[in-house]
Amino acid sequence: MQNCLAIDVAKGKSMVSLISSCGEVLINPCEINHSINDFTNLLNRINKLKLDNISVIMESTGIYHRPIERFFLENNFKVYTINALYSKMYKRNLRKTKTDKLDCISLAELFFTTDFKQYIKPDELYLNMNALSRQYFALCDLCTNIKNRYKNLIYLCFPEYEIIFKNEMIYSNIALSFIEKYPHADIISNTRIDVLQNFFKKNNFRYWKRKACIIKEYALKSYPSVNMNDELVSNLSQLARLINQYQKEIETIKYKLVLLAKKSKYFESINSIFGIGEFTASIIISELGNINRFNNIKELTAYCGLDPSIKQSGKSIDIHGPISKSGNKYLRKILFVSCLNIVRLSAKCHIENDIEIYYRKKRNEGKHHYAAIIACTTKLLRKILALSKQLDK
Repeated sequence: MQNCLAIDVAKGKSMVSLISSCGEVLINPCEINHSINDFTNLLNRINKLKLDNISVIMESTGIYHRPIERFFLENNFKVYTINALYSKMYKRNLRKTKTDKLDCISLAELFFTTDFKQYIKPDELYLNMNALSRQYFALCDLCTNIKNRYKNLIYLCFPEYEIIFKNEMIYSNIALSFIEKYPHADIISNTRIDVLQNFFKKNNFRYWKRKACIIKEYALKSYPSVNMNDELVSNLSQLARLINQYQKEIETIKYKLVLLAKKSKYFESINSIFGIGEFTASIIISELGNINRFNNIKELTAYCGLDPSIKQSGKSIDIHGPISKSGNKYLRKILFVSCLNIVRLSAKCHIENDIEIYYRKKRNEGKHHYAAIIACTTKLLRKILALSKQLDK
């Protein structure tokens, strides 16, 4: 006889209930906190019943289910973590009644009527890589927001900085260090030229004499929106320091990620694809984990949110709708950028590449540039999956 421990997860607490396949409620729905004492007490109650074949089912709720999932995995239970959207469809009823106790019973009923894949904890290598990958994306998002504010403050404090440090150079280490120290045109005007030259010389800047003279000349002519004592000036100095710190942290994470990725058996095969470098291959592996857990390309594209949405009404059916975007957004982003790079490099180097050929085919069919690139991401996924499957043969 099968027994199911159904868990309705919330932040810091959960509603639990143990139900047999006959419908007998062995442990009435009760609330527990996510603490070692409550987990141990629940385990003791389960052990007293002396039951065999107990499975645990819960919804995947971001990070909130992780403590209880870890506890039951470490105590050798069969754990089934399911998509919350799937269970939500099952919980629908005519009365629109929803309580934590009813949710537990619904989860148990869902378990006994549906075949789910047992949760298999990923290898420690892929867990650590995924943690680094998510930290990388989080820091990049923060850095992007700060850079937007940084550019606005530069326009207010010394707009000529955008001429002195052109394009991406304004985010270079030497530009950030200089702007942190001299955030306003009047501060540079009041500083001796030899002090400015000494700054660039210490930072091993090639044209240190000429650069200092150019900055001094622009500062003397500039008329900023705020005076040098304004609080916005100190804000600019602070943002320059923060961007510098974030960029260094991002580079450290990229270095660690590549080192870990090289331990994966998939690294060499993915890195061998034209247009995919070491870091891109590392990000792909960190987000996919053990690639061979996907049985076919449909599962893989659905995981990435690249599967087409299907709409039907009467006799009309559209099976080529826009992508669902319901999967891993980080992986979808890196695949999109990878395909852009592959197409650009193939055209630039005049190399016949299967993905670039496929892109041209889609463009000749009248597809928009972005639609063609999206189609290429699925082809790239097929290539990655095929190379990964070959390693296990």
